[in-house]
Amino acid sequence: MMGDFSVNHVSHSTSGGGAATAAYRLHTALLASGMASRMTVSNETDENEISTVLPRKTWRRYLQRKWSKHLNKTYAAKQVNGLSSLGYTLSGLGENLNRQPPHIVNLHWVNFDFLSIAEIGALTQPVVWTLHDMWAFSGAEHTSELDGWRNGYSSDGTRGFDLNRWVWERKAKHWKRPFQIVCPSHWLAECVQQSALMRDWPVSVIPNPIDTDFWQPFDKEQARRELSLPRDVPLVLFGAVRATDDPNKGFSHLVSAMKQVHAEIHDVQAVVFGSDKIDVEFPYPVHFTGRIDDKRLLNRIYSAADVFVLPSRCEVLGYTGMEAMCSGVPVVAFNVGGLPDLVPNSQLGYLARPFDEDDLARGIAEILNNRETERVHERKLKLRAHVEANFAPHVVAEQYRAVYEKIWREYEMPVHHS
Repeated sequence: MMGDFSVNHVSHSTSGGGAATAAYRLHTALLASGMASRMTVSNETDENEISTVLPRKTWRRYLQRKWSKHLNKTYAAKQVNGLSSLGYTLSGLGENLNRQPPHIVNLHWVNFDFLSIAEIGALTQPVVWTLHDMWAFSGAEHTSELDGWRNGYSSDGTRGFDLNRWVWERKAKHWKRPFQIVCPSHWLAECVQQSALMRDWPVSVIPNPIDTDFWQPFDKEQARRELSLPRDVPLVLFGAVRATDDPNKGFSHLVSAMKQVHAEIHDVQAVVFGSDKIDVEFPYPVHFTGRIDDKRLLNRIYSAADVFVLPSRCEVLGYTGMEAMCSGVPVVAFNVGGLPDLVPNSQLGYLARPFDEDDLARGIAEILNNRETERVHERKLKLRAHVEANFAPHVVAEQYRAVYEKIWREYEMPVHHS
């Protein structure tokens, strides 16, 4: 029967970063919408509908991993976020997926040797691939400000062995069957359509979901009281996994911008989550919370802030920004990547010119200077309405359902005509 399908989300993990979080939230959104959904991950979990598949231990895999690490360390160019993956080591997961009864495989972030390039190309089940960065259509790099992925790394001026070109050529060799690509933002979809590797592959834009019932505005005064934060000062919030040491997250841009904000708003203070206190002198108090694993606590932290700053150099959609907006807090960010999808107008926040720290400071100050006005409540309502209309689980699940039904119908058709 058309539509009688199950979906298996293949993700390295269920938490620990935006891609893993997005995969898990999509899985739970599909379950809530009545679809048969499960996950395959590499981290131990005892949750229902999630199975752990650990890569098999063989001498071949051991030697492949050892060689891959040497190659990566020797030749990998410095990436924007310091991350590159070869996708060379066989894990055995591909054969495992192919042996299962027919179902839709929804790939997510499958690096750290969870699924190799060759294994991805050998999948026989119908495949949807939700992209969370640029690796699928790039070389070894996950985020790139250069154009190698547009031309197959044929003219990037690299002398000698080019790791990105080598990885890209392996993808071109093994990936002969186009998969259905899903991108969380229009920017990433445009990159796919401009890429030498996937420009002819089908692409849909479906945002990542967020639990709008859980992420709610919490009373600001009470949140600050619970967190022992000052009650009557403007608070600027920033946070991410590896908040202060991942160059892509833009902490240095924030520091520069905040110097200007402090010159105008003398009592401003900052809160940083995702990083322990760093040895830097700030002209204003900075409250470091460290890594936050408790979502309820994180909801309080967002709600305590007057503005959330997301100064990333590249962002597919920006989960932290989505969580902040769902908590009723406006976002200030650079106008890059998928952030225009997140902040489509000035009523929801401020998008500064890319990497213009003066403009970033202007946006922060503009929101802080209006934090006591009647418009704050009106803005909270608009932030919630925007998130609920675009990112609520049932909204995203129905868009995925349409994609799944299309590729399942295409998969079943040869069977029906035989």
